[in-house]
Amino acid sequence: MGHRLIQFTLSVLLWTIFAGCYGSVQLNDDVEFDHYNKPISLNHPTLQWNQKTKDPIQDLITVNDSLALVWTHRGSVMILNLNNGKKQGSVWTPSMGHITGMTVSNDGQRFAYVSMKNRMVGAYDIRRGKQIWNNHVDNLIENEPLLLSDTLVAIGTRSGIKLFNLYNGEIINEKKNRFGVIKLFSANSGKFLAVTDDGHLQCYDHRLSKMWNQALDLNFNLNLKVDQDRIFVGPGRDSLWVLDAETGNIHQGIHFMNGFEFQAQDNDLFLIFRNGHLMRMALNGEISWTSDFNLGLPSESFFQTDGNLIIPFAKGVAINVDADTGTEIWRSDTLRRLAGFWQSGSGFLMQDVKYKIQYYK
Repeated sequence: MGHRLIQFTLSVLLWTIFAGCYGSVQLNDDVEFDHYNKPISLNHPTLQWNQKTKDPIQDLITVNDSLALVWTHRGSVMILNLNNGKKQGSVWTPSMGHITGMTVSNDGQRFAYVSMKNRMVGAYDIRRGKQIWNNHVDNLIENEPLLLSDTLVAIGTRSGIKLFNLYNGEIINEKKNRFGVIKLFSANSGKFLAVTDDGHLQCYDHRLSKMWNQALDLNFNLNLKVDQDRIFVGPGRDSLWVLDAETGNIHQGIHFMNGFEFQAQDNDLFLIFRNGHLMRMALNGEISWTSDFNLGLPSESFFQTDGNLIIPFAKGVAINVDADTGTEIWRSDTLRRLAGFWQSGSGFLMQDVKYKIQYYK
């Protein structure tokens, strides 16, 4: 009897592995996916809930005001209810787990994912709660999939770029890059941008045809924003570069030594440096204000809302800064050293190294 039970257990385990996942995660058909949801009225955010978890959040994508699609360090994917901090519905744990990054389609029907550790890329139908396909890919880079259209997904590898059909996983096209790819970014109109090992920024269309190439001496630790017809990218040679999105021509280079992160708003830039120094500067070089809150190293990306800036710092605190004056309006409760910070729903989520999570809105 014991021998049969062991055989049965092994059979179930093997079937689950070959099926590709444990459990499922599902978004109800009546839930609208809002890619462009932005928090408002965050002058003085209030703590909604806090909790400790044994499986810390790795990253998340906002679904709407009250829901987020979350994946964890142990490989689980779930829908998190931002109103109470509890998972909504069941959890999907892909075979072998360890998702590096994912991107949801514009219609909110499915997501593509990458797992560097398991050399796997795939797609999942989030409405039916079912994995669609997965493929083995070697030498993946640490980058989320780029959805170039409703059917096309671009995946970066150290040797180039692969283009998959989102619906069935078939490889549509491949583009080798002799310099090596280290980072991919979405751009406008089905185009995307690639950063190479030798610091070049390249633009490709949805057929993987190269549109332009610009040598900027970039590296992996950079940020990129596309604002209408302009691309902001840096640091590179201690500069923040402003390029023409169509041609790649350099409009200007802005001094950004020791730069950490930036946000662009019309013709203004908000720059934060690795020492915590914050600055608002026009593209013509005119400085509106500078601030230093003596909080040391910033942590993760900051975001704009309602004319304010929500900025996290590594020591475990987030602050709200008036974008017009650079003065501090509000400060969060202090956590231990931050291990994650996400704009989510109508507020933001903070997580520290002891896996404590706080949600403010």
